Amino acid sequence: MAIELDLYTKENDEWLRALTEEDLKQPIALVKTQIENYIYSAKPEYSTFKVEGFVIELDDIFRFYNLLVGIYVPKAKMKDIDEALKEKWENPEFNYALTFDANEGVAELNLPLDYVEGFSTEFTVQQTIEFIEQLLSTIVLKITK
Repeated sequence: MAIELDLYTKENDEWLRALTEEDLKQPIALVKTQIENYIYSAKPEYSTFKVEGFVIELDDIFRFYNLLVGIYVPKAKMKDIDEALKEKWENPEFNYALTFDANEGVAELNLPLDYVEGFSTEFTVQQTIEFIEQLLSTIVLKITK
């Protein structure tokens, strides 16, 4: 699997273009100014996180930065994922969505990044990707204990 850092449309998941080095230096507001699009990131090393890739988008309704990712783990590990997230979660009035798709064998996470400890709306696209990679690393440490 090759590294993928791409921009897609939300409407029909149409590939628009690969992100450039210049795009990676832009503020994450790139997905705010292009709300109809999302960023997809996939790298071979993500297999250590038990994911193929992830999506960064701006939520159409609530206007927060959102991480969408499927984590390939047994259903029994859902509690561990939830515990790892709760350690970083900063909004008791609003929650993330964590569900299990038994057909795919994947924990599906819809995570508003704005409420995760350490995230900044001032991050660049690259910093946001690195933040998510670190978060996924933390989750994997929790589920492999």
